[in-house]
Amino acid sequence: MKKALIFLTIIFFSNLIGIYYGMYMTWWFDMSHHFLGGFFVSMLIFHYLSGVKTSSKLKDYLIIIGAVSFIGVVWEFAEYLASQTLIEPLYTHFGFRAYFIGDLDDTINDLLMDILGGFTFIFLRRK
Repeated sequence: MKKALIFLTIIFFSNLIGIYYGMYMTWWFDMSHHFLGGFFVSMLIFHYLSGVKTSSKLKDYLIIIGAVSFIGVVWEFAEYLASQTLIEPLYTHFGFRAYFIGDLDDTINDLLMDILGGFTFIFLRRK
């Protein structure tokens, strides 16, 4: 759990830096953060499931990927809402332009990277 919290802290601060410096306009920064987000969610769910008896590893893996997918979709809704409500206030009060969401291709790529991050964690943790 400690590793997951350290991982989350790194993602959080690099996200703030990326927003401030406009790094989300580059494809690699956005994709890497979605990948790391899926990886992080997998870490948390895996930690939770290690304390719960389930019937099989396949069931655990499906729960992990389901949770990653669900949180990825919720995140995309949050990005959409942020793009509708926060762009102008951030510029007005803090002096920088923020970028929250792109087009449909961007959203699909974001969800794909979330899921790939989840699968990567499962692949690295399988036993």
